[in-house]
Amino acid sequence: MSLKAFHIFFIVLAMLLSAGCAAWGLVNGMALAFSLTCAGLAGALLIYGFWFVKKSRKLIL
Repeated sequence: MSLKAFHIFFIVLAMLLSAGCAAWGLVNGMALAFSLTCAGLAGALLIYGFWFVKKSRKLIL
């Protein structure tokens, strides 16, 4: 597995974990700030993932 593929895998894994924590926090009545922070982090990771894939297409590895 290349470093690029591992990085994309790790971004997706972190995004799913953040989204899961946000959903878990909302369902179980946790603090709203925790859920919103996790949801915001998942969104930021999604944007970063698209940016990384776009940038890494130009790289020759």
